[in-house]
Amino acid sequence: MIIDDYRGIRLPISFCETMDNLLTRFKVPDDARRLVFNFRDPTYYQSRVGLHPVEIQLSRDKDRAPWSLAFIASFSYQSDNAQSLDVELYFHLRNHWCYQPDAGTVDLSQPAVLDLFNTWCTALERHINRRAFSDIQLSQIS
Repeated sequence: MIIDDYRGIRLPISFCETMDNLLTRFKVPDDARRLVFNFRDPTYYQSRVGLHPVEIQLSRDKDRAPWSLAFIASFSYQSDNAQSLDVELYFHLRNHWCYQPDAGTVDLSQPAVLDLFNTWCTALERHINRRAFSDIQLSQIS
């Protein structure tokens, strides 16, 4: 189960359900405390067109407890000449902030930022449900 309330910032229920369903595709040890999902479309790395890579870190404090989203980040090439990916959006739910290179760090609870977050989650949910990412990996980090 994915926690949907982060001190007043609520994830869309359908997004939590999508993440729950995705977790069932993987064998997760009962004692796992931190997991990282990586969503990739390999063609993006070659053509720089298409779905940008996304990373979602989940955490929990005890065995079989519900999962909370620590952060969600998407990455892109920041210029035509860039050789590596960099963060384009970073939502840190636990600490209520969002980072975007052009805007810096802002409070996630600001209405415009929260609208961006909800729209972004809806789009990601749609991509996951349509199986648009050809490479989805889950790693245990503790």
